[in-house]
Amino acid sequence: MTIPCAWDVVVPSELCSDWDAYPQTTKDTALWLASTWLWGATGRQYGVCPITVRPSQNERGEIGYQTFGVIPGTYGGLGMPGGPFLFGGRWFNAGCSSACCGGAGCAIVLRGPATYVDEVVIGTETVPASAYRIDVSRGTWLLVRTDGDCWPTCQNFTADAGEEGAFLVTYGYGREVPEALAIATALLACEWAKGLSGGACSLPARMTRLSRQGVEVEVAPADPKLGFTGMRFVDDVVSTLNPSNRKSPPILLSPDLPEGCDRMTVWAGGS
Repeated sequence: MTIPCAWDVVVPSELCSDWDAYPQTTKDTALWLASTWLWGATGRQYGVCPITVRPSQNERGEIGYQTFGVIPGTYGGLGMPGGPFLFGGRWFNAGCSSACCGGAGCAIVLRGPATYVDEVVIGTETVPASAYRIDVSRGTWLLVRTDGDCWPTCQNFTADAGEEGAFLVTYGYGREVPEALAIATALLACEWAKGLSGGACSLPARMTRLSRQGVEVEVAPADPKLGFTGMRFVDDVVSTLNPSNRKSPPILLSPDLPEGCDRMTVWAGGS
C-alpha cells in the first residue's frame, strides 16, 4: 500500500475543543496529514483496504504442493485416496486431498490479513453471506464455503464482473487501526489544524536549547526519521506499536505458501 486505508478517525471535542470551529477543508487536511504520518511511523501496517480478487485454483485447492500417493497407483487429488502433501511447511499423510479433510474446492486462500468479506459473486449470482466464513489456519486466511456447495476451481478471466464465468471476492485486506493509534491520530490532527489556522500548537519547532532568567535548558529534538513528532503521548504510541522502527510490514515469500493464481484490484482508500 502507498496510502493509508480506512483511517476513519473521529476527533472528539474533549481532545480538541476548537475542532468543530475549523473549516471542513482544514479538518480534512489535518486528518489526512496526521493519518499519513502515523501510518508511516507505525510501519505501514494498519488500515483495511477494500480489494477485489478473482481467484483461480487447481484441483488441490489450498494445498501448495503435493507429491505421489502413498499407495502405488493412486494419486492424492480431488476425490482420490491417500497422498502426502506439504502444508504450512510440514509434510502430512491424509486420506483426502485437503489439509482440513474437506473438499479441495470448498475453501480458497485469501491474501491476509482478511478482516471482512463484503461480497462474493459467481457469474451473475451473489452468494449470500450465510454461505461462507473466514477461517485462519496455520497463518493462512481461508474463505470456507459452508452451505454444502464448493467454489469454482477455475474461471474465465476475459469475462467482466457479473458475467457468466467470472468469480469475484471483495473483502477487507489489512489490520484494523488500534484504538490507541486512533486517539494519537486525533491528537496530532488537532495540533496540525491549529498550525494550519495560524494558531499556536504544541508541535516542536526543532528547538534544542533555551536560556531564560539564568536557567539554561537543553532538550533533545524529536527525530522525524524515527516517526516521532515531539508530542509525548503520540510518540509513546508510535514506539509501542513499532518498537523496531520498521518501515513496512515484513513479507514472506515461500513456495510452500498455498496461494493460487489470482488477480487483485485495489480500491483507493483514505481517511
